[in-house]
Amino acid sequence: MRNPGYVHELAALYLDGKLEIVAVAERNGVSDADLQAAVGNLRPLDPEAHQDKIHQLYVADAHEKGYAEGDPERETTWVLGQRAHAYYHLEGH
Repeated sequence: MRNPGYVHELAALYLDGKLEIVAVAERNGVSDADLQAAVGNLRPLDPEAHQDKIHQLYVADAHEKGYAEGDPERETTWVLGQRAHAYYHLEGH
């Protein structure tokens, strides 16, 4: 799954009842299979735990792909999301 933190952010919105997020995902190159896999990963969790899971995914991805700066565990999800966007979309990975 490409940019798992972002895909799971979309999945969390979907689980919150924002079904229009499917079209947003498609426009942004997220396959329906990846979105549904992320929905399946988040569905068993309490909704309050979604943000922690998303942050963990961004941290792991930042380490794995090398776009971490300093200690990504101390960064907000928003900052990590911006770094992931730069890595995947602006740098073309």
